[in-house]
Amino acid sequence: MKKRFFSSPGIFLFLGLILFAGLISNSLFGQENQVQKAKIFAEEYPLITDSDMYCSILIWDQKIPEIRIVGSEREDERAMMVDSDTFYINKGKEEGMDVGQMFLALQIDRLIPKLGYVAQKKGKVRIIRLEDHMSVAKVEKSCGDIQIGNYLIPFEEKESVIGKDLGYNNNLKPGESLEGKIIYLDTDFNIVSTGHWAIINIGSQQGLKVGQQMTIFRQKKPNFPREAIGNLVVIDTQKKTATVRLLSCREAVEKGDIVQVK
Repeated sequence: MKKRFFSSPGIFLFLGLILFAGLISNSLFGQENQVQKAKIFAEEYPLITDSDMYCSILIWDQKIPEIRIVGSEREDERAMMVDSDTFYINKGKEEGMDVGQMFLALQIDRLIPKLGYVAQKKGKVRIIRLEDHMSVAKVEKSCGDIQIGNYLIPFEEKESVIGKDLGYNNNLKPGESLEGKIIYLDTDFNIVSTGHWAIINIGSQQGLKVGQQMTIFRQKKPNFPREAIGNLVVIDTQKKTATVRLLSCREAVEKGDIVQVK
């Protein structure tokens, strides 16, 4: 009698292997779909980061703040304060300060006529102890160099903006939407590129809003056509100015370049 090639146990084993292979295939296909979905989802990301909110530049167009850092626990060791360092400020319980209050440290520098002072955000701090006319505070999130003499302003929690870089649009026509110019660059050079901050000469009074993206144009001469060279996002607004971060650009950006809302 001839032996059967497949015995009953063999058939079950064979069918089991086919089923297992199918499950593996479906699993891999599902993982591939998940990866594809992840890639699609990743096209959108936070356009405004913590560094943008707590460490960027701005034009301070109000009166100079009264609250100021007057000393630090380790001022004999180093001038700059970092996360968890404690320091002293010139207002206390009698001036309405309270334990747990959060502030934004601010360094105020040179004056730009008719606009305000160039200021640098230095990070956020929290009051941990009160005296009658002085408070002790701790650095919660430092941008690297909080110092004695920095001013403190009330901290406002801001929501991030989720989106994606919309790129630069050469089809925008002059006057078609809100326009302004770059007036200040956050570098010691006369040019900036992707990731840098800058300040433009339009703000909330003109209707500009945080999260809006703008195309950057360069016009070599008044009678020449302008060319789109980059894209930026508005990360903070003041009355007549706004802080922006460059999202992408095909060449270095300079003061005087035109910016226009999409």
